[in-house]
Amino acid sequence: MIGGDLSNEVPKRVAVSVDCILVRTPTIKKILGVIPYSDEEVEYNRQIISLVWNFAFKQDITLELVGFGYSVKDMEAFMEDLDRIGTNPFKYAKAYKVVADLVAELPYRHELLYVIDIPSRGLRYGGRYLDMRSI
Repeated sequence: MIGGDLSNEVPKRVAVSVDCILVRTPTIKKILGVIPYSDEEVEYNRQIISLVWNFAFKQDITLELVGFGYSVKDMEAFMEDLDRIGTNPFKYAKAYKVVADLVAELPYRHELLYVIDIPSRGLRYGGRYLDMRSI
């Protein structure tokens, strides 16, 4: 805030990985009723979405949905799908090729307070990693 002007203040953000809000269930399906193949059903974990939404509301922060290995179209589809079902707490979405791309941006993104991700990738974010249990 420079001279009382609120327009140049950057809202604080928390990045949430797509992998945190999705539940993947492996299934076995059959082609033509004979040939089995493995597939997976993907659903949103509404409990975690609600938890993240409440955290953002209490802390007065903006949420950003990040995906690794997804395209920009996939991220737009996630946002539209969450809007359609009425539970979209995310204001922004960004696609990264790999986790290292987000980690490389962290020193330059002062507005990004935390990254909420799965525990196996937590150490890559250093002090900005926030586990689901600590919310």
